[in-house]
Amino acid sequence: MRTTQILISLSTMAVMACGGQPSTNEGAPDAARVPVAQTTAGQLEGAWADEAAGVSVFRGVAFATPPVGDLRWRPPAMVEPWEGTKMATEFGPACWQARNEEDSPYSRGELARSEDCLTLNVWSPAAVGEQLPVMVWFHGGGHTAGVGSATIFDGTAMARKGVLMVTANYRLGPIGFLAHPALTAESDHGASGNYGVLDHVATLQWVRDNIAAFGGDPGNVTIFGQSAGSWSICALQASPLARGLFHKAIGHSGGCFGAPRAHLAATGGVATATSGHDAGLAIASELGVDGDGPDAAAGLRAATPDAVMAAQTAAGLGTGMVVDGWVLPKLTDDLFAAGEHNDVPVILGSMSDEGTTLFAGMPEPPQDEFVAGIRRQYGAQADAVLAAYADDVASSTKTAGQAIATDRTFTWQMRAWARAIGDTNDVYFYHFSHAPPVFRLYRPEAPELDYAAGRRGAGAYHSGDLAYAFANVGLVGIDWNDRDRELSEQMSQYWVNFATTGNPNGEGLPEWPKYDRASEPAIHFATDGTTPTSKVREAKLDLFDRSYQVGGN
Repeated sequence: MRTTQILISLSTMAVMACGGQPSTNEGAPDAARVPVAQTTAGQLEGAWADEAAGVSVFRGVAFATPPVGDLRWRPPAMVEPWEGTKMATEFGPACWQARNEEDSPYSRGELARSEDCLTLNVWSPAAVGEQLPVMVWFHGGGHTAGVGSATIFDGTAMARKGVLMVTANYRLGPIGFLAHPALTAESDHGASGNYGVLDHVATLQWVRDNIAAFGGDPGNVTIFGQSAGSWSICALQASPLARGLFHKAIGHSGGCFGAPRAHLAATGGVATATSGHDAGLAIASELGVDGDGPDAAAGLRAATPDAVMAAQTAAGLGTGMVVDGWVLPKLTDDLFAAGEHNDVPVILGSMSDEGTTLFAGMPEPPQDEFVAGIRRQYGAQADAVLAAYADDVASSTKTAGQAIATDRTFTWQMRAWARAIGDTNDVYFYHFSHAPPVFRLYRPEAPELDYAAGRRGAGAYHSGDLAYAFANVGLVGIDWNDRDRELSEQMSQYWVNFATTGNPNGEGLPEWPKYDRASEPAIHFATDGTTPTSKVREAKLDLFDRSYQVGGN
């Protein structure tokens, strides 16, 4: 067996206190040897994810003080130090969230939920003296659901490929994104609402300060995420608070461009009440909390998490990232346009059929109603939109609606992101059209799903790329074939190469051209092979530029 850990002794403990690799308890019988690591707050004992390959895992590691009681709706606070050794062998609970549909591909089952949820997980294959590239994953779920410990995000396979993997939780829904005048008034930064994003920043600060103790290189950190996790990656690239905390980024199917202009606006360092505060005030009113002073803040914190969730449902208003003058000093479009974003290499892309499962509940109106709806939404652009999706409309108005929503919500976003930074950053663009089998992505104990379109009939659906990117085809899901396994090996290796060098290309992989604004090259992950392409759905995407009010440049 490859020896991948430093054996702890009095002398090595002194070294570990200043940074080093995960260790094992020297002198113990082989069957009893376990990985340990010395963090800035105290010592952790982990477990073996794959002892034969030397891959250790540390689960449920707190990166912040539990955000409960008076710490709810505040920036994450540093972990309190401890004496002795703390066990890190069990995953922490998911952050508070509603339970979702049982029959959906996105069903997560009966997740253990808690406000005490700010934990991360580390998979390390580190050998003595190594400083491995670090990959930090932020999960999707609309910023309202999900957990970093889902089996599909298991980091063992990627660790075997030579990277150190971190997956993290963050506060969700109104617990993670409530903006309210009382919370803004008490903030040292005159800001409220972006607590989930602040949790991402705290995760990266923890990585900077502690990852060397697991064999990772704090100077070579890649952040990546999918769907809402990719929105977070986009926001972190825009945010000054994340500067220097990561060195590369990967976004799967989610961007932060073309957002509505109604946000919290920063005026003289204090966020003024507009749409973000309006949602918070409406939720507070449902809780029986009025006003905007300290008593209102205390009243909000006195409510149970279930009551907060129910109040949001009753108010009928969502919460999400806002321009607060601190985490996001201004609209992300403007931060990127001004060149004020974090200048790092980026991989960006999306799936060809995001909407088939994500928008499965979309209605099937008669064609005349559908056409009338398109005319109301797109005005002078309506004829062009209807012409571009004519085949879909003729087949099914539901299919057409899903196709339009796919391109408007995802494919356009990723192109806008690439265009925003492609002249100054190294960008690698992808399009994924291979149809994975449809299964419950986050429930390996119950993968079977009676999906109406058939086992692969949903096309390249939203989140269908996750098992490939993590090299976990076979660990989760059903009915994988040879192309699935080949594509999983290719995609995960591209990701590892990129995390290592900033360039996804490497031996044995099809050449992936770097993006440029003129020709817009991309790599195409298709059923019949992985090949270069260009100008992905250009004519259709151009139609949405005007509706996003950002122009086509």
